[in-house]
Amino acid sequence: MLEYEDYNAKPTVGNASELISRALEDVADSILNEKTYADYIATRPRAQRFGAHGLFTDEGKPVNLREVSRELNQHEGNVWTAIISLRREDADRLDYNSGERWRDLLRSHSHEFSEQLHIPMQNLRWFAAFHNESHHPHVHVIIYSTDTSAGFLAKSNVNNLRSSLGKEIFAQDLACRYQEQTAHRDSLRSESKELVARIIGQINEGNFDDPVLESKLLELSKILSETNGRKVYGYLDADTKALVDEIVDELASDERLSQLYELWYQDKDFIHSTYTDEPAERVPLSQNEEFKPIRNTVIKEALNISEDSVEDEEEIYESEAEPINISLDDGEEEELPPPRFSEFERLKEKAAAGNMYSQYALAKLLLDRNGEFYEPEAAVDWLKQSAERGNAVAKYRLGKLFLLGEDVPQDTDAALGWLNFASDDGYEYAQYLLGKLYAEGKYVEKDVFFALLYLERAAMQNNPYAAYLAGKLYLTDEENRDTYRAVKCFSAAAENGNSYAEYMLGKIYLYGNGVERDVDLALSYLNSSAEHGNEYAAQLLYNLSHSKNPSVAMAAFRLLQHLARIIQNRLEDERKSKENQTDKKLRRIIDAKREAHGLKHG
Repeated sequence: MLEYEDYNAKPTVGNASELISRALEDVADSILNEKTYADYIATRPRAQRFGAHGLFTDEGKPVNLREVSRELNQHEGNVWTAIISLRREDADRLDYNSGERWRDLLRSHSHEFSEQLHIPMQNLRWFAAFHNESHHPHVHVIIYSTDTSAGFLAKSNVNNLRSSLGKEIFAQDLACRYQEQTAHRDSLRSESKELVARIIGQINEGNFDDPVLESKLLELSKILSETNGRKVYGYLDADTKALVDEIVDELASDERLSQLYELWYQDKDFIHSTYTDEPAERVPLSQNEEFKPIRNTVIKEALNISEDSVEDEEEIYESEAEPINISLDDGEEEELPPPRFSEFERLKEKAAAGNMYSQYALAKLLLDRNGEFYEPEAAVDWLKQSAERGNAVAKYRLGKLFLLGEDVPQDTDAALGWLNFASDDGYEYAQYLLGKLYAEGKYVEKDVFFALLYLERAAMQNNPYAAYLAGKLYLTDEENRDTYRAVKCFSAAAENGNSYAEYMLGKIYLYGNGVERDVDLALSYLNSSAEHGNEYAAQLLYNLSHSKNPSVAMAAFRLLQHLARIIQNRLEDERKSKENQTDKKLRRIIDAKREAHGLKHG
């Protein structure tokens, strides 16, 4: 009952009185003595009267209360009673606050009573009365057959009656809600269009670094290379499908992509709110049936890796792909821009248009002392523009420029400022360089505490050089001595089959970080680490042996861009389709929201 729901929500005296009255009415036909149920509902207080009493029936059939009561007292067959109740605010809004409106509604449903109760029209008898209660106006209905052998009512028939009555009662409400929904959609579309464009722009221009995703892509690539038959999601075994799902959900964990996915759900909630107060159930992106194509996109990217596909350089450049990493002396790494083009003016045009990677690429050309475009002051300007757009690599490069003072005047304060900006952005090589500066006391006062702080931040991102240097400090600094984290511990762990220690040592010897560079020894460590299950070592080995291939990181970044576009397009497509047609499904299930009124959708 609505009265029961309202009392539970707000146990006031008024709601309690409503509940008691409704409960008594529900059993009135069982406890009445002197008067019949028809007498009671026709003459009780707040029953709207049509003449001497409140009982009404089909049009053209006058109601003699005394005769109806006598007939019911003598009737030996089944008599069905029902109460149809609304909350006062709904009754007022929908104009069901008078006996005349309820009488017209029930008269229009006489054939429905006949069909659902399996009583031929010529034998059907029904009577009703409207009670204009303050909180829950309602109507009582009595139905029976003059042929006592006729009539039965199954649960499905009850639901059908509820659905039919509910649809008509709330038809006006539906029209109003649908108009409101259209207005809300227009507003949401206007407000979110700019947000979607901004998120897509961030994805296209931002750095992307997810070693977990890259290692899973590499694992999938290896599995697919050994898989026979069709290499699409529906034909893969359960374990491989699970891996694809993990990759999709790892992509969805990216903050920018999760923003887009939540925006899509907010749009769904608008639609969902038409027939329920509960928001749409959130499911992982990999399990969302509306985004099934994403899974095969992941498979396609993994196949591209395994088949040694090489994108055209210009296509990579045009897609504004993430720069590639290369190693430099002393274990530091630096980001390279997209491939250079001889059309210098074309690069300048892209930089002037605000592309931060083009700005960085142009600055690199302008800093090339052996090139024809060497102009360090202009390079600094372009690096600053790129850095101001959020390019952590440009911030790092500015820090190094001002620190070394080789191409521009040395400015230690500016250098530390840019390096700290890059470090705050999470750029591990800036963190490593700052740690190294504090460890050595070069350009800044030596402070091992700060050195370890920066180095451990970088080491948490699996920066082997930062880990090595932190180990070296733990080994040699008196106040922070910790041999467990020292290099000797790395070697001991590697000898005992620790794949992470082998991986760190492999990278240290590969890049010559504090040790003599030894590629053979590095590969030995990396191969051993990969054999022991270290995904990062396997990834590095794969990249080393496929030097002409785009990196796995590039594949992951392309997936991020692609999935962002899928969600963006789905948002736009769904909104356009809702503009051009009436949502019939909503009209069919709108009354689901009214189950609180005892009405069920059809």
